[in-house]
Amino acid sequence: MFEPWVGENYGNSNLLGGKRILVVGESHHSLEHPVNSEVPDLTQRVMEHYGRTQERGKWMRTLDNIAWTLSGQKRSDLVASVHRGEFSVWQSVAFYNYVPVILADSARGNRPTAKHFQMAVEPFEKVLRVLSPEVLIICGYGLFPNVIRNHWPTSLAKPWDFSGEFLDVLRDDQKIRCIRMLHPSTSFSHSRWHTVISNAVVDL
Repeated sequence: MFEPWVGENYGNSNLLGGKRILVVGESHHSLEHPVNSEVPDLTQRVMEHYGRTQERGKWMRTLDNIAWTLSGQKRSDLVASVHRGEFSVWQSVAFYNYVPVILADSARGNRPTAKHFQMAVEPFEKVLRVLSPEVLIICGYGLFPNVIRNHWPTSLAKPWDFSGEFLDVLRDDQKIRCIRMLHPSTSFSHSRWHTVISNAVVDL
């Protein structure tokens, strides 16, 4: 599995009102590591690199989109800060990619199979136990129903038909709010999704 990356302000006084928010991506892609291999520290290394560099590779746009969405600030505001402000936003949350092995050598490579999603169940349960999130931001309309079916199968009879913005589930009598977010790679409105997320967490 990939160990989650946890921001230094996760669950503390942060820009999201101290909520424990876990951003859930789908998968890692890598030219450096073989497909289907496990690289436990890859998520952490990716985020550390993202935080260090001022240059923006194409793959970083997804992470930037999430930062702009969470902060509610304009892209120009964060880009203009001395050390780029996106990484400071990420310090308020945790991040985990659901598929626990390298999926492909590029983002346009393989799609996860039923086997990949089944492999993901136990590792993600471990992440939930350790981080105890109050909110999941699940990136991608395709990922959302798989996460719900795998971990809270009684919450929705037909998770693929769900078109709402969020769903509440229970884990050990604790409510977790699961936000269904469009994948933040293309055709993505930061302001729209900031409003969705803000409205979803305001009453928690």
